[in-house]
Amino acid sequence: MVDKNYVTWNTIISVLDQIEYFEEAIKSFCKMRRAGIVPSNFTLISTLNSCASLGWVMLGQQVHGEAFKLGLDSNISVSNALLALYADTGCVAECLKFFSLMPEDDQVSWNTVIGSLSVSESSISEAVKYYLNMIDWITFATVLSACASVATLECGMEVHASALRACLESDVVVGSALVDMPLKFGRIEYALRFFDMMPIRYVYFWISMISGYARNGHGDKALRLFSRMVQSGQRDWITSPYPLFLVLVLPLQL
Repeated sequence: MVDKNYVTWNTIISVLDQIEYFEEAIKSFCKMRRAGIVPSNFTLISTLNSCASLGWVMLGQQVHGEAFKLGLDSNISVSNALLALYADTGCVAECLKFFSLMPEDDQVSWNTVIGSLSVSESSISEAVKYYLNMIDWITFATVLSACASVATLECGMEVHASALRACLESDVVVGSALVDMPLKFGRIEYALRFFDMMPIRYVYFWISMISGYARNGHGDKALRLFSRMVQSGQRDWITSPYPLFLVLVLPLQL
């Protein structure tokens, strides 16, 4: 092509990012700027995602500077891409600083910040503070998973209670996390009590409970629960090989 405008460049950069040709996407962005073409917010989002995927935070910061000069850093989608860049590259302080300066935020913004804090045991209490300011089903699942991964049972129980008060226990993602969290601490009876209280038991809830029994050395109970699932008429498990795998393997542990 002889003449390339910002639409042409944006298309190729976006496609390269989507098919995970991250270096080529970034090289195309640099060529675009050398050609004097002003990038759009979509161009910046794709380039920032490529930088984050490669862990190239310094180059990402240069793109951040470009966004600032163009006045696009206040665009909510560009802002979230910048948050993701700092979160994915482990730059938690920069992530929090930029978040505090954002004129507008949304659910994606909050969950990115909470997710960045949740990967470190030292910052889990800070993640809970942010969570208390923005409660939604993705946040509940993220924080519950974080509590389980860093072995903070008391924190997890507080979030557990909050999710119940918010009536989010029927949500597939939150419900699975609510069952899985106490199981990771060996609190099988607590998880089973909550499981039995569920008005709707999706296949993911059954899988969490069955695998929880298996992880805690209760192969016989896992098999009984699997039989109970089959007898209940739940058939979605047929499309998932995981419960069937448990039934085939667990007899070897009995």
